[in-house]
Amino acid sequence: MEVTWAGNVEMHVRASDWFRHNHQHDAAYDSVVLHVVLVADAIIRHPSGEPIKTALMRIPPDIMERYRELAGASATNLTSIRCTAHIPELPKVIMQDWLTALATQRLSDKTRRIRDLVDDGANSWQEAFYVILARSLGTGINSDTFERLARSLPFAFLQKHLDDPLQVRALLLGQAGLIPADAPRLQQEYAFLRAKFSLTPLPPASWRQAKRRPQAAPELRIEALATLLSSHPNLFSEVLDAADADALQRLFTLPKHIGRQTAQSIIINAVAPILLAFGQWKLDESLTERALALLEHLPAEANRYITGWKAAGYESNNAFETQALLHLYREYCEPHKCMECRIGCWLIRNQARPVRQCRDEE
Repeated sequence: MEVTWAGNVEMHVRASDWFRHNHQHDAAYDSVVLHVVLVADAIIRHPSGEPIKTALMRIPPDIMERYRELAGASATNLTSIRCTAHIPELPKVIMQDWLTALATQRLSDKTRRIRDLVDDGANSWQEAFYVILARSLGTGINSDTFERLARSLPFAFLQKHLDDPLQVRALLLGQAGLIPADAPRLQQEYAFLRAKFSLTPLPPASWRQAKRRPQAAPELRIEALATLLSSHPNLFSEVLDAADADALQRLFTLPKHIGRQTAQSIIINAVAPILLAFGQWKLDESLTERALALLEHLPAEANRYITGWKAAGYESNNAFETQALLHLYREYCEPHKCMECRIGCWLIRNQARPVRQCRDEE
């Protein structure tokens, strides 16, 4: 007589992982009807004492060996790009499709954060753009602190004083805890505005000063933000109206404050995501298409991640691809998720030669 089983399936590498994960104490696992394992080193039972049926996975030894060489825990450095030796062998269509998916993932993550900012900021897109603009000026090392600064000093407060550049500087530098000791006028202005808006400044120790280029000093980047906001009181509207990447480049390039490379970073990390999020919210395909076109138009970024991929045999053509490669490294290579990566799966499935392990850059 045929029997149909209805219930859940649980998968583990070892059957004993059931106990290691304490499933025997969780009633949610009482409905499991099949336990799929690679190593059957324990008998798992229902609360009634009846053994749970177990299915043993069979993986060909050569496939398992390639997996261990590619993603095994034996390597001491989990941040290596393990597939370096085989990047040139990948079919172009595999790499291009995967990069498109990765860039989409990264943009989706950013637009989700922007929508959260809009919801937190009384549905103000100007407020959300101000926060991600500030974050983009942090250049990684101080991005989180720049976001904290912007969140602690709402754009609505700054907006009341955009016609006075001195007060904008005082608000931003004072709120960052970075007004120079020899700037009594700025200190005086901030003391007045701090009391007016009941502000609590960030501790100066919040800012990381090491391992950054001199032009990326927090004080200089905050001065740049102040100048940008004072010079363009309707900055978000100007971004929406900008015709193309060149117009945006001119908008964000400020003599002595923001150079071409920093302006491009702002467009990549703040402008393109806000255009995509705003376009999705308005159901305006022209805005979403502009966001993607910006990344395809801008040159490839230059950083240690992209240098690593270039050394591995893949040279980026534009910012769309570098954003994808950055996402690939951080979300798949660094956390060691080779089996969730299309490159790793292709290499194992197509019986690639043993993957040599590669050291990171010295």
